[in-house]
Amino acid sequence: MFNITTLSRGLLLEYNFLSGTIPKEVGSLINLGMLTLSRNNLSGEIPEELGSCQLLTILELDGNSFQGTIPSFLSKLKGIQLLSLSSNNFSGVIPQEIGLLNELQELYLAKNNLSGHIPLVIENLSHLYKLDISYNNIEGFVPEKGVFNNASALILVGNNKLCGGIPELHLPKCFIQHDKKHVTMLLKLIIAIVSTIFLFAALLLALLIAKWKIRRTTKSRTNSLLTQKLPKVSYGQLAEATGTFSVSNLIGAGKYSRVYKGILQFKEGSNQEAYTVAIKVFDLQQLGSTKSFMAECEALRLIRHRNLIRNITCCSTIDYNGKDFKALVFDYIPNGNLHKWLHLEKDDHEPLSPLSLTQRLNIAIDIADALDYLHHNCQPSVIHCDLKPSNILLREDLSACVGDFGLAKLLPDPITRSLVESESSIGIRGSIGYVPPEYGEGGPVSTTGDVYSFGVLLLEMFTGRNPTEYMFKDGLTLHNFVQMAYPERVMDIVDPNLFTVNVMESNAFNKMCECLVSVINVGLTCSKQSLLERMSMEHVAIQLHKIRDVYLR
Repeated sequence: MFNITTLSRGLLLEYNFLSGTIPKEVGSLINLGMLTLSRNNLSGEIPEELGSCQLLTILELDGNSFQGTIPSFLSKLKGIQLLSLSSNNFSGVIPQEIGLLNELQELYLAKNNLSGHIPLVIENLSHLYKLDISYNNIEGFVPEKGVFNNASALILVGNNKLCGGIPELHLPKCFIQHDKKHVTMLLKLIIAIVSTIFLFAALLLALLIAKWKIRRTTKSRTNSLLTQKLPKVSYGQLAEATGTFSVSNLIGAGKYSRVYKGILQFKEGSNQEAYTVAIKVFDLQQLGSTKSFMAECEALRLIRHRNLIRNITCCSTIDYNGKDFKALVFDYIPNGNLHKWLHLEKDDHEPLSPLSLTQRLNIAIDIADALDYLHHNCQPSVIHCDLKPSNILLREDLSACVGDFGLAKLLPDPITRSLVESESSIGIRGSIGYVPPEYGEGGPVSTTGDVYSFGVLLLEMFTGRNPTEYMFKDGLTLHNFVQMAYPERVMDIVDPNLFTVNVMESNAFNKMCECLVSVINVGLTCSKQSLLERMSMEHVAIQLHKIRDVYLR
């Protein structure tokens, strides 16, 4: 029967007494549109040759005794609209490859022995309007997008460890598992640190006083040198460059400022050269904006790194109405910020393509290198205090540079650090979702706070989940969400946009999985609740470079 290669309409053999396995010859039915073998006594595994029937729109194998895992080669059935595998003996997890069936409308996987989490890729199946995964052993968080946003489209009963989801599902909240070793480790670390402080206090104090004296003598000379290098611009030049700060040239806005695209004329020898620039104009009516301007000027005066935004000049004057005016002028970065690339926001010109694994890892390394420089190679150290995707800009080659130092804090040395930290604890620095927990409790700003923000950013880059999404409530955070899946089910929660057809079908898929597990581990370590358990940015940068060298080169 399965040698009838011209059969094209459908093969309907449901409710018979067929037994045995599906013969491999089924792969010769390349024109078959419908295959229904429901309610028979068939067993064994689904033959890989079935993946050759790429014109199938309906595949019904429910009510048999098939076993093994749900095969990944079903992703080759690009036109499949109905897939029914219910009432069999399938085990293992629901494969990520299901997310490649873009035409799928109905998916029935009930009454098997499936386990693991619900793959997030399913919520991207825009045509899917019916999903039945009842009576399995599936556990964990239920997504809230796509088909999961319609309670009447879902049948989830019989999976007692599911949680979350939309309120209409009446599922319990996702509980967070706390690390039992946390308190013990914390106490040990505190004791070790206190002992070390007493042991080396005298030697450290002597060294720091010597460094402070050297830095004090060179500081004024450095200040004047940097000031001389900045070209002078007037309010009139900035107004002309932006069309009198026209809305059509507005490219960004924050709490304290607006950013405009403009074209400025600078003298290069005897010639006038035009440069496209980004002009950050501070709203001085906003309380705290002047302090933000001064903080950014102070930070930008000190830093020079390929992955930090370059400040061209600044302007502090009065406008045509006699009011105070303050602005900073930067290189114009054409590709915008990382946030719109991660969440594929619509661009004014062309739709954005999802970032690949390699591109994301390269961007993460650029950011880590920049923070390593700020924390460990700047004198004094600079704490960014507001690390998030919208403050990461991407150049034309998608290399990253860290911007917006409006909340930055300098950490001169431990001698004056106590004064800096007590001042910094007045008000929480940073953005919701990225602020380390110790800041919310009134703790001082520190380099470990930046590490926490970087960890959250790293998890967001590779899961595609914004830490302020509605799903993160009642104690569930992006860190906890990822931790519950790590390491066995990491592939269930990573950004589905990483799984292209070429990647899923290549031999590099396992290597990609190992790479993602390693990167996620760095993100989880950086975003730990306890600041004592986080890495330094120097260590983070080293780890990410190693991961890239091992898996992507």
